[in-house]
Formats: sequence, structure tokens, C-alpha cells
Amino acid sequence: MRRWILVTAVAVLAVLAFLTAACAVPLCEYRSPVTRLSDLALSFAYQYYNDPFGVPEQDLNQGQFTVEYVALFDQPEYGYDVTIRNDMLISVLDVSTYTTFANGNFKRYFISGQDFFAYAGGSARSSSEFQTLGLSVDAGVGCGRFVDVTPLARATRIDNYLVDRGTLSEHLHPLDLRILADEIGSRAKYDSTAALLAAIQDVIEGSGYIRLGGLDALDISEITQLIQSEGFSRYCGWDLKFGLGFELIDPSGESNDLLLTGSFNYAFATTPNEQFLILGSFLGPPTILQKNRVDLKVGYDYLFSDLLSLAASYEFSRETWVSLPTDLHRISLEATLEPLDTALITFGVTFENRPYYTEWSVDLKLSIGIELL
Repeated sequence: MRRWILVTAVAVLAVLAFLTAACAVPLCEYRSPVTRLSDLALSFAYQYYNDPFGVPEQDLNQGQFTVEYVALFDQPEYGYDVTIRNDMLISVLDVSTYTTFANGNFKRYFISGQDFFAYAGGSARSSSEFQTLGLSVDAGVGCGRFVDVTPLARATRIDNYLVDRGTLSEHLHPLDLRILADEIGSRAKYDSTAALLAAIQDVIEGSGYIRLGGLDALDISEITQLIQSEGFSRYCGWDLKFGLGFELIDPSGESNDLLLTGSFNYAFATTPNEQFLILGSFLGPPTILQKNRVDLKVGYDYLFSDLLSLAASYEFSRETWVSLPTDLHRISLEATLEPLDTALITFGVTFENRPYYTEWSVDLKLSIGIELL
């Protein structure tokens, strides 16, 4: 079962990646002067069971808590990124475990607007399996850049809506669509949302494809909602980094080592409805085959409509000590249904395998939220 779950997850994500790469890339052609992205995810699950036959081994009293925060900032001269993740499994009757990871990097581009840069950063790791906190710093060089294409994604969604409703007889010309995206991306310069909407209305009604009478109240309302929708972001790009680091504190309690570090990150979006992401990194001393850490995450999000969205991800982490690897696999699927503006239904399933597991763990989550007033 373990092998089939892993093979199936990798196959699904590979097909999604192929379909994504096979399409045109209008979104990734967009260049925003400043990229500012952040994401915070929290999840909690609790289970209690008292065996009615008085068998202590059947009792359950445990919970799982996960926090993940990712921030990315980039402009022509410099940029930085921050990642924090904490996984905690608390059990009253069994062993409790936790893993905490934090990483941050600052990079300075050699030439403004170009992709080559130097960087410096640090990372901290803590785990119930470690003897102490792990702390390291590193510096090196790299190439690549991430770009926020959310303004063009919002502009494309507005264009699609107006064509579907019949407000526009044809899709906007690529130049008009780019101008519309620039206006959305520059909304900070406007004193109010009304001023931004007036500028957007001028671009749309000046396209030559607008119906007689122009935009109506329903069009303006939908455009406002698409511009202000929270939690919607799309980005493209890649970066590749190599560097040298040094362990300030070794988590195994051994002597501090010189470290070889590297990472590769890739983001892709062909349409406003999807986002493909790969995050990979490695860390280890010169004897990297005997002691190292490798992390990989592949994710895919798809927005079917304002009503339904789907997210899938696969995470792999390997810690190698004295040539003995310990692997962690996590596969997550989550569907979110929003039947009303005030109601949200989320269903998720997570498969996880750790070195001491005899089989994959399966966690199901169903949450329903509604605002009554």
C-alpha cells in the first residue's frame, strides 16, 4: 500500500505539471516591478476515544497542530524570503513529537533588474528527535527571480467574466489587458477604490468591444470583488542557489561542520485558475553522503470556480545520519467549497509515512463555517 500511494501521488502531480507546461504562458510573461507575497496556514485536529471494554491500548487522546508561514519580497535591486513551519503531534497516552524549521535569506542582485545575485541567510531546526537546537548560517551566489503575476491574473479573470456575461463582444486586446493589469497592480497610488474602478472602466470601455450602455452595476460589483478578493495570488519564476555555510550548533551534539548548501525553486501559472510550485533544498557537510538533509515539496492548486477549489501537494524530507537515511512522506488533498459568501466547507485528507510507522497514517478533516450575522 505504501508504494502504491506514493506512486499514485507522484503520477498525478507529474500529469498536472505536464498539462501546465504544455499550455501557453501568458501570465508568466508579465513583469511586476515589486513582488510581495505571503501565506499563513494553520491546521488543528484532535481525537479522543475511551475504549468501552477497558483496554488501555485502545484508548486515544491526541492532537496534531501545524503552522506554516511563507513570505517573499523581490524588487529589481534586492529581495528576501522567510519560511517557518512547525509540526506537533501531542499525545496524552503515547509519545509526543514535534518538528520546527525556520529559514531566511537576503539577496542582493549584482545588476538592477538582472537575475544574478549574492545571498546570505540562516536556518534553525528543532525536533523531538534531536539532542539540541540546530543553528547554521550560509552565503553564496544564485540566479533567478520570482515575479508576482497576480495583477494580470485578476485582469484576465475580469476579462473572462465580461465576455461570458456578454458585456464584451470579444476578449480584450493583449495590450489593453496589460494596461488593465498595470492599473490593478498600481492601486496603491489611487486614493480610493472608486478611483481605481474609474480607471479600469476607462480601459474596458475604450477597448471597442463593450456593449451599448457600457458596464452596468452588476459588472462593477463583480469587478470590485475580483480586485479585492483575499487569499488570491499567482506567481511565476525560478531560482537556483549554491553556497557554503557553517553550523553554529549541531543538532546531533557533534562537532560543528562546514556545510554545502543548495536549493531550487520553481513556480508556474498558465491561467488565473492554477498554480504549480516546486521547492527543493539540500544541506550537508563535505561528507554529504554520510550526513545530509534533503527537502522537496511539489504543490498544485486549481480554482474550478468561485464555488470550488482543489489543492494537492507532496512533501518529502530525508535526514541522513552516519549513512542511515530517515524519510518522511506526506501527501495532502484538500477541497474547498464556498456555496455562499458567508459559508465555507473544507474537506481534506492527508497521508503520512515516517520511519517508525508500520503503515501510512490517514487523517481526514471536515470543517464547516458560516457567518450568521
